[in-house]
Amino acid sequence: MAASVQGAQSFGRSIQVLQLIADAGRPLSRVDLAEMSDLTRPTLYRIIASLEAEGLVEACGQNSYRLGARLVALARTALSQSDLRQEAAPELERLRDVTGETVHLAVPSGDVMVYIDKIESREVVRMMSTIGTQIPFYSTSVGKAYLSALPPEEAAAMIDRLDRPALTAFTVTEAEALKAQVGEARKQGFAREDQENEPGIVCFGAPVRDHRARPLGAISVSVPMFRLEDAMRYAEAVSASAKAVSRQMGHTGH
Repeated sequence: MAASVQGAQSFGRSIQVLQLIADAGRPLSRVDLAEMSDLTRPTLYRIIASLEAEGLVEACGQNSYRLGARLVALARTALSQSDLRQEAAPELERLRDVTGETVHLAVPSGDVMVYIDKIESREVVRMMSTIGTQIPFYSTSVGKAYLSALPPEEAAAMIDRLDRPALTAFTVTEAEALKAQVGEARKQGFAREDQENEPGIVCFGAPVRDHRARPLGAISVSVPMFRLEDAMRYAEAVSASAKAVSRQMGHTGH
């Protein structure tokens, strides 16, 4: 039993180092990792050496590390095996064709949402997001849509728990205002984000539900302000797509 516990602790420390590198969005040096973690230097160096040997991190520059090719390959395999991603793919393509705009599929991961699929707009001006990007619940249409599909008390508790820094001049950060937005999204069946996460971009999102009516994730369509004309056209289109995918995932609409 002791050996099992020790192995779990070592695995957890390795995951911690990988998460620090992933969240940083840039290569981290050994000094960076030592300052950002609670690990002793000998332990940290052993973990880095082990991760590097397995191809999960790779050195770049002097004593700096980024995620390795093997980890990227594993992530792509996990995405390709995602039932939600596979089931949603045709509907995401259809939504892009109907609206002409960039479409995202996102799922929750702790206190953030993560894009697991993206269908690009064919227009010249596009969203600069990528699959794997972590985005906030409170400032995005996918996040607010997901929250709107939770029981009200559960959504309110999550909003209270989240850090909510302003990302643009339009970001709504007050808890009660966010709860009101989520409540409105619950009534309408879609959430709207007005330049709260990225200036010049308006997004419409709707939740994807499972057979228990619990949210699995959310779909969004992102529109540059200068191309936004009939807002309800986008809202209705994304709502219809989310309902279609929900039916594929077992949701009956009750």
